Amino acid sequence: MKVTALTFGELKKWITEELGMKPYGAQQLFTWIHLRRVTSFHQMTDISLSARNRLDQVSEITSLDTCDTITADDGTVKYSFKLDDDEVIESVLIPDPPRLTACISTQAGCRFGCTFCQTGRGGFRRDLATDEIIAQLYGLQNSTDDRISNVVFMGMGEPLDNFPALRDALSIISDDRGICIGARKITVSTVGIPGGIEKLMQLDGQYGLAVSLHSAVESTRRKLVPVSRILPLRELKRDLMDYVSRKGRRITLEYCLIAGINDSAEEADALAEFADDIECKINLLVYNPVEGVPYKRPNMETVNRFMHRLYPRCQAVTLRRSRGSDIAAACGQLGPAARGTSSN
Repeated sequence: MKVTALTFGELKKWITEELGMKPYGAQQLFTWIHLRRVTSFHQMTDISLSARNRLDQVSEITSLDTCDTITADDGTVKYSFKLDDDEVIESVLIPDPPRLTACISTQAGCRFGCTFCQTGRGGFRRDLATDEIIAQLYGLQNSTDDRISNVVFMGMGEPLDNFPALRDALSIISDDRGICIGARKITVSTVGIPGGIEKLMQLDGQYGLAVSLHSAVESTRRKLVPVSRILPLRELKRDLMDYVSRKGRRITLEYCLIAGINDSAEEADALAEFADDIECKINLLVYNPVEGVPYKRPNMETVNRFMHRLYPRCQAVTLRRSRGSDIAAACGQLGPAARGTSSN
């Protein structure tokens, strides 16, 4: 049993029903694993020796080996973690005082093939288990003396395509008996897949939602985000409005500007119209080059023209500075090509 993957309720049920331990042992065990982040049951000094020996026989605490770290000029650090099956995933630690943000992966590769994204180009290999998602965060936290304040599920993979593992990871990360990063400090990013946002809005926590839109023109979006063929813009917009209504939280529309593709005045007008009646903010980012992809970055004159075309029609528009692009750690760059294979 990989106890790192168990939510508090699951852990309590398991130790009482399967191991015969007292219910209060669940909080002790959960705190040791998720707050103190120990890697051995024998470090749990307030749990009896016999219970520790039993736990050691039938279960394990997941930790990931870091096989590489690269630091960018702006202080962003990319970590490569090796999994038990020798698969390698990447996570990113982004300092932006007073915030320290962990960017976490949910899959090895991605099945949705966004044409500007390195992870999608590398294809899908497998979902990550809950304990592998959690262990990334703890690996990042253990590498710094500063407390991680925010978590974004914007690494390799489509989080809502691996919903059961994501759901449990969200529960564990936001549990106040563990590392306790509040739901409002956690953001889930999605390209928009059928039923995905509906599942997320059914969870109790007020998790942030970011949508990789990249175009509000159907034909352009289908070129950039192929999965949009099965979730057209009008259906995506319905899901977003439902999320805002049910959660009472403003969502984020992520828009990667690519020269000659989605940076025209017509594209800006379509984006303004799409966002008009959604409680949202728009994050513009400039395309980060991916090896072997013919897309180019627009110049700053074009970027500024696009941005100002959105005003004052849109509630909030920001130009997001890409972090870690010099080490292939920015949006759309994660994956094996940075190591010699291919991914996000």
